[in-house]
Amino acid sequence: MLKGLEGVRTHEHSEWVPILENDQDIPALAGRVETMLEEWPAIHGFLLRGHGLYTWGDDLPRARRHVEILEFLLETTGRMQTLRSK
Repeated sequence: MLKGLEGVRTHEHSEWVPILENDQDIPALAGRVETMLEEWPAIHGFLLRGHGLYTWGDDLPRARRHVEILEFLLETTGRMQTLRSK
């Protein structure tokens, strides 16, 4: 699934999905997103706490593919954590 993310060419890739705190101050939130993207330009998406997943692509099909892949990976990771805690 990882190879479906733009630019990923190996199954040994590790994808990092940052979690940002939500904020009603949109300019402040936009500034934090901009800083995050400058610091980690290779990420494919991020979670906004209490709001959801944000991702993007060069066009709608690529953006949709990133959503589907990241949702799958997050669900799989969550299920693995649940199984480990039992």
